Amino acid sequence: MRLVVCILFLFLATGCSNTPIDDGAQFGPFTQVKTLFTSAFLAETDEGVVLVDAGFSASAKQIGKALEERSLALSDVSDVIITHGHSDHVIGLEAFPSARVWAHEDEVARIEEEAAEGVEVTHTVVDGDTIAVGALAMEVLHVPGHTEGNLCVLSEGVLLMGDTAMSFKDGTVGPAPERYSEDPEAAAQALLALRDRLLDREETLEAVVFAHSGGLNDPAAFWNMAGN
Repeated sequence: MRLVVCILFLFLATGCSNTPIDDGAQFGPFTQVKTLFTSAFLAETDEGVVLVDAGFSASAKQIGKALEERSLALSDVSDVIITHGHSDHVIGLEAFPSARVWAHEDEVARIEEEAAEGVEVTHTVVDGDTIAVGALAMEVLHVPGHTEGNLCVLSEGVLLMGDTAMSFKDGTVGPAPERYSEDPEAAAQALLALRDRLLDREETLEAVVFAHSGGLNDPAAFWNMAGN
């Protein structure tokens, strides 16, 4: 299963017209770390480093390098938030055995099946919960469709989308190609519902970022997504 998903997303990264991942890009408190063809996002707090998604087993090297540039180490990662349980987001959890692992309650079984033996989700969340690590508060938003327990994370004006959406070279934003989602129709509808849900925060949303493509410091394309 892991190999199949990895191969599929390799085609996603190399064969689609998504914008390229910008390794090291900064979005508010979060730094995008390219791990092969996906991304993890790290944020330093006064109580530890937060990681959103963990990539592959080999991703520890890229994440470790990004931490070293900040005079930090893998052992400084105190919390890992998993947007969803596909293998390219969870296999790397084995590098953080002491970290708290957060995920939507509907995604726990998938994550623990795809991750290395012994890896466990230690904390579950539901839509609207806030995860606080030091002074950094992160709201989790349940956006089902890509997977049942798929999450986005909103913090300090930055919306971390995971695989909920991608940015494309034609300047648009939309859901991942249908073949990569459990329920493509639900995924597309949930993405538009998320946009509508956040309309009252339009003035405070400064960036929208994605796991498999470049992020947007101007979220206009997110607000202008096609569909009703």
